Amino acid sequence: MKTFIKLAVSSLVLSQSIAISTASENPRQALPSVVVEKASPAASRAVRRYVGSVEAINSVNIMPRITGELRKVNFTEGSLVKAGQLLYELEDTTYQAAVQALEAQLEAQKATLEFATTEYARKYKLLKSNVVSTAAHEQALMEINVAKANIKRLEASLTDARNTLSYTKIVSPINGRIGKSIASVGNLITPQSGAMADIQQLAPIYVKFSISEKVLRRDFGGVNNIAAVARVKAMLADGKIASETARITLVDNKINAKSNTITMWATFPNTKFELLPGSFVTVLLTAEDNRSKTPSVLPSAVVMENDSCFVWVLDNKNNIPSRRKVKIGDTVAGRLLILDGVKNGETVVVDGTHKIRPNTPVVPVDAKKVFTAGK
Repeated sequence: MKTFIKLAVSSLVLSQSIAISTASENPRQALPSVVVEKASPAASRAVRRYVGSVEAINSVNIMPRITGELRKVNFTEGSLVKAGQLLYELEDTTYQAAVQALEAQLEAQKATLEFATTEYARKYKLLKSNVVSTAAHEQALMEINVAKANIKRLEASLTDARNTLSYTKIVSPINGRIGKSIASVGNLITPQSGAMADIQQLAPIYVKFSISEKVLRRDFGGVNNIAAVARVKAMLADGKIASETARITLVDNKINAKSNTITMWATFPNTKFELLPGSFVTVLLTAEDNRSKTPSVLPSAVVMENDSCFVWVLDNKNNIPSRRKVKIGDTVAGRLLILDGVKNGETVVVDGTHKIRPNTPVVPVDAKKVFTAGK
């Protein structure tokens, strides 16, 4: 029995010695295999969705500024109008008469000035001959100055009268679509009548929405950079996406303390009038920055630990993995954006991270080969 035990122990020791010898002769067979890929830029950026509202950049209520009977309406309700287009005509007889009366007074006063100037010149000659008194000469000079002052007063009154007369013809101040006319021909219009119609500018047009401060700073580089980086699309109520792409043209000057969001406005050319003021749309917001391409990896490469994330990056010379803390972003087309910690072109372990031992080389297997073989 003792002989048998000795033989068994000797056999075990011999087999272990052979295994150790074999491992030392073929060290790579003992190294763990891991699947790797190179970090590369994502093909596109994440699309964020927000609820947005369409607003006219300019919206005008057509208000009467004088009293008068409405004589004519020169537009079709709901049609497009241009800046300067004549919309309404009010009865102008009284205002035209006021202008003509002032014009007549102005002509009379100019005649008075002409006479006073001639009289002054005559008395000036007589003054040198001591035929008239100095007081008479000064009186003539005063009459010239009074006539000039009256002319200025009348010219000011005439300007005001002509301006008032112009209010009898109401024109559109902007390009846009005019709504329903509240007034109709024959109505007495007064400044207290309220708006006669409203005009909404359609092209260009605003889409208003809000995003979180975190997204603003992390994905778009803050207020000063978002205009250059952000691209905006609008999904309409029927699910169709408007044909045009917009940029952020206005960012609010403060953060909403209750929601920690900031409001901004994107300007759409809206040449096809796809967007209408007052409607709600789904804002599709992306970030595009050609100056830098954010690295991305397969999500399986990222290991979560407590509140942080890390990946294993291979040393290309010795295939020794090193742990690298990373800051992750959105998932785009099945790939996870790495905002900090990894550069494009670095080799990252995407499968087999549980096999990694400190300071121990691994056998890298290209992820493309693995995934191709699996198809």
